[in-house]
Amino acid sequence: MLESAIDLLLRAKKKGYAICAFNFHNLEILQAILETAETEKAPVILQITPTYLEKIGATAAAAMARDAATAVKVPVALHLDHSESLNWIIWALAHGFTSIMVDGSKLPLQENIALSTQAAYAAHSVGASSEAEIGSIGGVEDSVETSNACNGLADPYQALKLVEETGIDTLAPALGTAHGMYTSTPNIDFERLEKIRTLIQVPLVLHGGSGIPDAMIKESIAKGITKVNIGTELKVAWAKSMSATIIRETEPWKAALEVRQAVAKVVKHKLYLCDSIGKA
Repeated sequence: MLESAIDLLLRAKKKGYAICAFNFHNLEILQAILETAETEKAPVILQITPTYLEKIGATAAAAMARDAATAVKVPVALHLDHSESLNWIIWALAHGFTSIMVDGSKLPLQENIALSTQAAYAAHSVGASSEAEIGSIGGVEDSVETSNACNGLADPYQALKLVEETGIDTLAPALGTAHGMYTSTPNIDFERLEKIRTLIQVPLVLHGGSGIPDAMIKESIAKGITKVNIGTELKVAWAKSMSATIIRETEPWKAALEVRQAVAKVVKHKLYLCDSIGKA
């Protein structure tokens, strides 16, 4: 069933667990996410970046995600991830997305506030929810460089100003994570997270969730994170399984079944870490 992301997140925040937000990059990954969520009775956020909307075909990607999310019996939000453009946000809202993220983190604070205010207004006008970002969450998101080292980690008081002046529903503060897979152990600034949590009441989002050690994920949730983004780990599971499967299997649908099982293992583990199993 399709719901607004903020409904899922407020329930999770109240009860102390987190919602997994999984990026999908093709049909097999989409199916693995939703099939596992339904089996485990877990609410999820299904998300896609503008890059992958372009690669898959925007109308087709939105249609298959919308239809698949509507068909399952667990709550699912359809979220546009990392859009720097209001054009993509307006497009997504017109095509059934129930949540959007505007990424103004590369902009000076006042420009980020202005852009995030417009995005929140657009989302709220159709009953959807909005997410914004502050600080530098580096790395590569779907082949797009997302870092802006000049902005550094999120300043708690600037984060508060962004939330208060924009009306956004959720906030992704830079805490030391990065997009893509880590080459060394990430250094999450938990003290900064706790400070932001004391100032800000909206649900907080952890970007760059792929490859973060399990204990860090759990500690992040305990200290105030309510949404955990995972994308690259699903792509890695898909690629490893497909490269092994395609050698011996020429029937596409049979190969797809095996690949979905590999992706599903990652999905189930992340649902367990976020303590969202059985919360649908």
